[in-house]
Amino acid sequence: MTEHFATSPFGGRMMNAAHFLSYEKLRQQQKEVRQKQSEIEQDHHSFDRWKLLRALTEAREAYQLSSRTIAVLEALLSFYPDKILDSRVALIVFPSNHELSMRLRGMSAPTIRRHIAILVELGFILRRDSPNGKRFVRRDSNGEIAMAFGFDLSPLTFKASEIETHATELREQARIRQQLRFNITIHLRDISKTILAALNEGREGDWNTLYDQLQALSGRVERNGTLENLGKREQALSILRKNVENLYLSKVSEQKTSGNVCENEHHIQNSNIESFDNKQVQNRENIKPEPISKNLRHDSKVQTHTSTPDLQEILQHCPQISHYAQHGIHQWRDLILTAGHIRPMLGITVSAWQKACEIMGEINAAVTLAAILERSDKIRSAGGYLRKLTQQAEHGQYCVKPALRALSNIRH
Repeated sequence: MTEHFATSPFGGRMMNAAHFLSYEKLRQQQKEVRQKQSEIEQDHHSFDRWKLLRALTEAREAYQLSSRTIAVLEALLSFYPDKILDSRVALIVFPSNHELSMRLRGMSAPTIRRHIAILVELGFILRRDSPNGKRFVRRDSNGEIAMAFGFDLSPLTFKASEIETHATELREQARIRQQLRFNITIHLRDISKTILAALNEGREGDWNTLYDQLQALSGRVERNGTLENLGKREQALSILRKNVENLYLSKVSEQKTSGNVCENEHHIQNSNIESFDNKQVQNRENIKPEPISKNLRHDSKVQTHTSTPDLQEILQHCPQISHYAQHGIHQWRDLILTAGHIRPMLGITVSAWQKACEIMGEINAAVTLAAILERSDKIRSAGGYLRKLTQQAEHGQYCVKPALRALSNIRH
């Protein structure tokens, strides 16, 4: 193919120094490659067009390219017959306006021209205008291309190294951004659940202030947020998480050291009960537990208690809950702890559980949860069912003992 092309553009487009220099730069680059052809391995001057296009797509932010501009370049590349682009020769494609529009799914001619102008300005392609401005090809007697006018894709090959560098940098930024977003999401979840656990367990500490700090750092984790903003947010959450976990663990240590019965889910207190070793507890008809768990923003309400059967009777009617106890259920606090563990499994919200504990008392609420577990395959919404029972208990219409007897009758 001949190397003699008109430098000036066809029609009303004006000639300028940048236009002229881009042609001269390309001509000089191709000349240098040909002179060193015997010394250069093929991999240094040949590029897979689709891999190059993918790299440019990844590096589009560096060049401020829109997806439609890249689509136009993809369409132009599709007209070149070979998969490999060789930078030693002019890579001319000469599609008609109609065919180019078809490959761009009907994109209008003015829009195509606008995106082609962007590609020319950025130095990815060059125009090779014929004397009359048409795009066409002339072949020799052997059918080989002797002269072609259209768009020259060879400048893209000389930018391959630059494109790959930008793509690598942006891939690394994307990896860091993804890791920061991952860390932020985990921090938000862990901090929230730790504070919630502390409040449910009635642990001492300024949890409301920590919750307010969490709220200030909460919100949508932007997919394309800047690394600087994401980094600052991740660092702040990391510090907050450390403070929350340290406070939580310090209270755990204090409670273990003091030997207080207040553990995990609820504190059980009754002046008529000297020991909670349930193997010694029998015929306790009027146990009145007093919860200390509080809602996030308000104190617990005065609760109405219902009579509670003894622990062995409960386990006889509700054996399934024992399967979820880490060390078995031997006393009342074991029952309450296990109920707290299975609550999320049943889909019961914290607010519904707290309300049940406030109205029924922790023991009766735990017994009710054990009964719900026995009938979980028949109950469509365990959370809604518990709320309904709580409302009935609040109006004196629900008692644990008859519920257990009814459960036994259903089983038999």
